[in-house]
Parts: sequence; C-alpha cells; structure tokens
Amino acid sequence: MAKNSPYRPHAKWHDYTKRGIYLITLVVSGRDHILSELNMDAKHPDVILTETGKKVVENWRRIPEFQAKYSRKIKMMHCVAMPDHFHGIIFVEEDMDIKLGSVLRGFKSGCTREWRRINGVVNIKTESASGHLSINRRLDYYAALPRINQPLFDPDYDDSILFKRGQLKNMIDYVKDNPRRAILRKMFPDLFRKYLKIEIAGRYYSAYGNIFLLRAPSKEQVYFHRFEQSPENLRKPMKDRIRYEETAAFQQERNELILHAQEDFTVLVNPAVSKGEQILRDDCFSLSLRMIHIQSRPMTEFYKPEKQRFDACAAGRLLILAPLELDKMDGYNGVDKSSKYSTFHNINTLAKEITEFYGSAKIIAR
Repeated sequence: MAKNSPYRPHAKWHDYTKRGIYLITLVVSGRDHILSELNMDAKHPDVILTETGKKVVENWRRIPEFQAKYSRKIKMMHCVAMPDHFHGIIFVEEDMDIKLGSVLRGFKSGCTREWRRINGVVNIKTESASGHLSINRRLDYYAALPRINQPLFDPDYDDSILFKRGQLKNMIDYVKDNPRRAILRKMFPDLFRKYLKIEIAGRYYSAYGNIFLLRAPSKEQVYFHRFEQSPENLRKPMKDRIRYEETAAFQQERNELILHAQEDFTVLVNPAVSKGEQILRDDCFSLSLRMIHIQSRPMTEFYKPEKQRFDACAAGRLLILAPLELDKMDGYNGVDKSSKYSTFHNINTLAKEITEFYGSAKIIAR
C-alpha cells in the first residue's frame, strides 16, 4: 500500500488465492475521463462508453477465457465503466495457484495496451521497466513520463470481499446504481460535497453531504442508553436487562423527536450507536427527516455512502461526519478509551457539541 494512498489496505488476514467473491474498483490514473461519458438523465441513467471503455469491458468479460488456459475457474459478474473508474464483481470459483492481484495486473496491462493502440501508440515497455519498484517509486517514475506512457489505471486497486448472506445483492446494486449516483452528484454538487478535513467546535472531522445543516437554527441530539436505567434493571445480569428501546419511555421520546423534526424542521444529530439511535436513524430515512449522522468509520478520498444515505444526501437531508481524532479522546468514567463503552460515550459527546454548534465549519482540506 502506497504512503497516503486513497485505497483501503487489502485484508492481510485474507488469502487472495482462495475461492471468493470480490467487488473490485480500478481508478484511471489521474482520474482522467477516458472510459465513458454520463448521459445526464437521472431517470434513465447510463454511461456512453468510449472505444477504450468498450475494450475495458470486453477484456473484463474475457478474463475467465484467458484464466481457463491455466485451469483457473473464474466467473465475471456485473461491471460498469464510469468516466474515470471501473467497478466489477469477480467470482473465484475455485482456489487458484496465484493471487487475485496477479489476475488483475494482467487485466490492467491488457487494458493499457488497448488504450495505447487506440491512440496510435505501441511498443512501450514502461511497465516492465518499473516492475521492480515499490508503488510509491512507481508513481514517481510514471509522473515524469507523458500520460500515454503511463498505465491506464493506478498501480493499486480497491476490493470488498463478500462474507455474508445478502452482501452480493448489495454489491450488484451498488455497481448498477453508479451512473445514477454520479449524475446526481453532478446535478446537485452542493449536496454531495466531500471535505477531508473540517473543524467544528475545535475538533476535526471528515464530512460528506449538505454541510449547511450545521447552521440549522434548530438541532436536537438523539441519545438513548442501551438499557432501561432504573437501578433494579441495571443490577440484573446484562442478558436479563430490559433494553431501552423496548420501553414506553423510548417510544414517547422517539415520537417527540420525530414530531420536532417534522413540525419545527429540527435537524436530528444522531451517532446511531445504540439500538434506539439506530431506530431513529431509520426513521429519518423512511420519513424524509433531516439528520447529521456521526459515524466512527473514517472516510477515504474515494469514500461514498451506501444507497440509502446517498439518496438522503441527494435530497439535501443528510450530512455525514466522521471524527478524525476519536482515538485521542479520553476514556469515559475510567474505562479504557479503546473500549466500546468509551467509544459510545465519546461519540455522543461529539453529538452534543455539534448540536450546540451554530457557526460555520472551518474547511481545511477538500
């Protein structure tokens, strides 16, 4: 993994020679728009492939044919060539004698050759000349060359590994939905702003979505304990305790928050850590309420929310915040800061600060 790479680290604990299903993302070097154009029709979204994009899709679909020569069983599933990146789902049906990365390197090299051929350039050996270099040094090596002498795609790639039931459908839906998402981002850019670093009330966050929700005149924190808080209940073994979301008090608080959000246009600030907070998060989506969602998971340069949160961003109803220094906050009530207990309370502390914040966020890095 290159230093300061926008890609997530590959799973060191996973054996990439093994049978499995993967969602692969390849990014065109320099984010150049080479593979396709968007039709800019949000109701009937599609991409219009360039000649290079057609070859990329064709080469992707021919991977099983090529790998079968080496007795490797691979199935290609849905793919889409966006203007500056490519998504594809690959099913390794049996264990292989090489890693998945080697299969992808061969695919990427073939795409680069086709791209150069289309542009009338052949017999360039830059890949072999740089093959022994680390990714960082390879990037420096390519940066000194004309664009056509560089590879079509970045040296690295991003992968998501399928582990649980229902994940494949989500993968396929995500790939199919990419053109619509890209078109909406172009049509409503202010609702999809991504900020790698902003300052709010003296703390740093990454942000995605409608940042103007921070300035809403009415904000209210969503905060629910995991368990009903009576001394009698808290003395019980954890497995026997009454959960707060099962109580009448929770239903009353839930209804009051929804009412405020509907009638007073209150923005709900919700970390969605406890079960009750997650229920309110889902209420915001189903009832089209405005929300600032604080997530503990960091955002990378290429971060994109899943469909439900994406659509809420498209409607201007959502701002996603990811604290950059959550690990620097102290433990809570003497409990180690790395524990789930302290994380739960620290994120709720951030939610309280954001609820009480009525200024403009200081943008440090986009």
